Amino acid sequence: AQAEAEAALAAAQAAVSLIMDRVASACCVRWEPLPDSPTMYADPDTIHEELAAQPGLRLVPPVRLLRSDWIISRAAELRASTSAERRRELMLPRRQELEELEPSAFYTAEEVKNLPRGPRNAGFPMAVLAVSHSWESVGHPDPDGRTLVLLAHAITTAQTFQVSKGPYTWQTLPPRVAVFFDYCSLYQPPRMEGQKPMTESQHEALRAALARMQVWYAHQLTTCFFVTDDPQINSARSTPYHERGWPTFEYHVAAIGKAITSSGWPQLVDVGIGVDTLFERGVPLTPAALELLLESKGFTDGTDHGLVLSLYKKTVQCMIIGASRLIYSSCEWGPNEVGAFAAAWFSLCDRLEHFSLATNPIGPKGVSAFCEHIGPSTLPRLKFLNFFNNQIGDEGLRCIAELLRRAPPHLPNLKTIRITGKNDTTPEGKQVLEEACRARSIKIEG
Repeated sequence: AQAEAEAALAAAQAAVSLIMDRVASACCVRWEPLPDSPTMYADPDTIHEELAAQPGLRLVPPVRLLRSDWIISRAAELRASTSAERRRELMLPRRQELEELEPSAFYTAEEVKNLPRGPRNAGFPMAVLAVSHSWESVGHPDPDGRTLVLLAHAITTAQTFQVSKGPYTWQTLPPRVAVFFDYCSLYQPPRMEGQKPMTESQHEALRAALARMQVWYAHQLTTCFFVTDDPQINSARSTPYHERGWPTFEYHVAAIGKAITSSGWPQLVDVGIGVDTLFERGVPLTPAALELLLESKGFTDGTDHGLVLSLYKKTVQCMIIGASRLIYSSCEWGPNEVGAFAAAWFSLCDRLEHFSLATNPIGPKGVSAFCEHIGPSTLPRLKFLNFFNNQIGDEGLRCIAELLRRAPPHLPNLKTIRITGKNDTTPEGKQVLEEACRARSIKIEG
C-alpha cells in the first residue's frame, strides 16, 4: 500500500510539473542570449545576467553559484567520514537535487551582487570563482570526493596565504566566494541509476547556460581554479586533465584577458601546481591553433568539440580582435612570446588603442619582435604603447625610433610611449627616441 501511495504521489507531482511547464511556456517569451560585445567580459552585469531568473526560461536562472563555506564544510565532513556508505551520501548531488535538499548551499543572485569586490587598482574583481576540473567518471565528476576535498583545501589556502614574487605580494582570496562548479551549478541529465530526467524548463536552462559557458572562465572579473593533475587525485582518472576537451578549452579561454596584478588576489590558479605558485600565462591561442589542439582531446559527447570551438571564437572576437585595450602585464613573456602574439593577432586588431607589455622581461629583442610585425596598416588606431619595466635598453629605444621614422607613417595615431621603470636606458638612447617622437608629436613618459 505504501509503495502504491508513493507511486501515486510521484505521478501526481509529475502531472503538476508538466502542467506548470506548459503554462509557463504559454506565458513566457522565448529566451535569447544577450548579444556579444567587446565590453561584456569586463561588465559585472554579464555575470549577474546568468544568475537571474529568466522570463524566457520559465523564471529559472541558467546558473547557480555555491557558497564557498558550504564547499569547505562539505569537504570537512567528507574527510571525517569513516564509512564508504557515508562518503557516498556526501557525494556532490546534481543541481536539481541540491536545490531540493539544501537550497542554502547556493547564493541568490542578489547575494552575489552584494559580495564585496576587490580593490580598484585591480579592476574591482568579483568574489566569483570558476572551477575547471576533469570528470572522474561518465556518471559523476567526483564519485569519491577527491576533487571536492582538493578544491576546499585550495580555497582555504588562497584565503589565508599571500603569494609573493620578487618585491610584489598579492592579496588573499576573499573570505566569502561564490563558486561555479558545473555539476552543481548547471542542471544535469540523468547519468546514474535512479536519477530523474530533466524537466523541460531544466533542459532549456542547461542549453542556455552552455551557450555562454565561456563567460565564467574568460570574464576579466572572475577567478579561475584549474584542478589539474595531482598524484593525490589522478590515480582514478583514465584521462589526464590536459588531455580532456572541456578542461583544455577552459584553461585556454581563461587566460585570454585576465589581469595579473599584485593589487588584487591571483585570478588564475593552477591547483595541481600549487596555490602558492603564480600562474604563468602563455600567448592566447588562435582559433585555428585551438582547433588543432582539440583534435587530440577527449570529449564524452562528440558534439561538444564544435561547441567549445565556437565559444572560443566568439571570445577572442570580443576580447582580442574587437578590443580597444589589451594589457598583458606581468606574464613572464620574453621575445619569443611577444613575437608569437604579434604574429598571431596584430593584423586583426584594427580597434586597438592601448597596448601594454609592462613588467615582462622582453629586453631589446622583444621590442625588435614587436616592431618586426608592424606594417603601414597594422594597429591603425593605437594611441598608447606601454613598455614599462621591460629591460629594453638603448637598443630597444633605437628600434622604436626606427619604427617611427618609417614611411608611410607606421602606427599613425600613436600619441604616447611609456618607457618608465627598469629599462636600463641611457640619456643618449632616450635622445634618439625623443628626436623620432618629436617629429611625430608623440609624448614620451619616462
